[in-house]
Amino acid sequence: MANLDPTKDKKEEYAKLVCFFLAEQLRVHKISLRRACEIGQKVLDNINLVESEEDFLRLVSELSKDFEELLGLEKRTFFYVEETKRSSMEQAVRDFVILNLVNDMPQAVGLLSEAVKESADTSRLCQLFPKFSQFLKEKK
Repeated sequence: MANLDPTKDKKEEYAKLVCFFLAEQLRVHKISLRRACEIGQKVLDNINLVESEEDFLRLVSELSKDFEELLGLEKRTFFYVEETKRSSMEQAVRDFVILNLVNDMPQAVGLLSEAVKESADTSRLCQLFPKFSQFLKEKK
């Protein structure tokens, strides 16, 4: 039967991330079995609230207030989310530039110039380049 919930696989991946983290903490004796069970149960209780990487980061951040053991996972998750956002933005810029470089070189080069800045993000690029914003809307 086809998976009717496209976010289910992602939710399972997020749950696995927590499991791997807890397994590592157990392996190096940084957490007790009881505490790992409590954390795991809390994650399971709330995994349905997660629809995106940002949601997962929020969940881990919230849970780390009650379970300080999750601070390491929170830091890893934050860096992963930031890396993923950047990678996604760069791929979108590549796709846009490939399609538009010949037709509108100044626009394409301007977008590239902004995208290579460390502070660049998709929403800012969309504000500066309406054609890029339209491209992203059509791509969805």
